[in-house]
Amino acid sequence: METKDQQIKHVVIGMALGVLAQDVTAVTSNKMSFEFAFDHAWWTWPQATQFPSIAGHGPGNLFWLGVHRSEGRKAACAAWETGQWNSPYIRYDSWSVDECLDLHADTRASMQNWRELGRLFVAEFKPDEVQRS
Repeated sequence: METKDQQIKHVVIGMALGVLAQDVTAVTSNKMSFEFAFDHAWWTWPQATQFPSIAGHGPGNLFWLGVHRSEGRKAACAAWETGQWNSPYIRYDSWSVDECLDLHADTRASMQNWRELGRLFVAEFKPDEVQRS
């Protein structure tokens, strides 16, 4: 079984790809809005049970911390740039979102599952909290 940090990293990457699959280039960096959107998406997403270390009270805070650590990771197909906006991006030159989703998908969550988590997450933001491509 993966450690808590490994599970968080896997979800952070999957969410970055799921958000990009929605044609979204950034979401607000407001911590309360960001965590609330994650919490709601997480509690709604059936595959959340596959990541037992991200459970209980405050999974959004774990996700927030993971997003802020993701930018420096080299061994990941996707990450988040943080600042005025939280912006997911693909780390591999010339790779598409679908190629990265295919690489990232496993028995816990399929390509479509990650797309659905991204959709649930983005749906929680107000229109002015989302930037689209």
